[in-house]
Amino acid sequence: MGQNQTKLTSSDFKELVGGTKFSKNEVSFWFEKFKKEFPKGKISKYEFLVIYSKFFPSGDGTEFTDHIFRTYDLDQNGFIDFREFLVTISIAQRGTPEEKLKWAFRLYDLDGNGSLTRTEIKTVLTSIYRARKQPNPESKAELSTNEFFGALDRDKNGELSEEEFVNGIDSCPSLKELLQGY
Repeated sequence: MGQNQTKLTSSDFKELVGGTKFSKNEVSFWFEKFKKEFPKGKISKYEFLVIYSKFFPSGDGTEFTDHIFRTYDLDQNGFIDFREFLVTISIAQRGTPEEKLKWAFRLYDLDGNGSLTRTEIKTVLTSIYRARKQPNPESKAELSTNEFFGALDRDKNGELSEEEFVNGIDSCPSLKELLQGY
């Protein structure tokens, strides 16, 4: 599906029905809604920022919104097309807890190398705390990062694998609570 997709081919439609947890009617509904809101068939980073920043009216959600945009923009071309949009919405609305945790892992994996460093986690947490307008976001993020690594870094190698992150979530109630809203 190209980045300027304003029509849904039969093969794209079948791929989306098979690759998401939406029915044929739901895929059609989402596509019509997407086309109406985004007639060019894609969402720019700026458009996404304008929409998503409404979730953080009192804080600065710019940096956090950049991280969210990156997880939607699967091909990293600077736009969210309908396929990328629907796949992410499918996970958010109907994904299993494991699928949602894997999505959250991608949110924190800033360099996309498949492991999380303290710096990556602290960077994303700082952006979350700023978006929520919490006092001292950097020091709060540092404390939370230390707590998360203490609970999740089973092999003590200074990085979190996706497996450690997904399987260790129950051993870190504060991270589980933080992820509830995303």
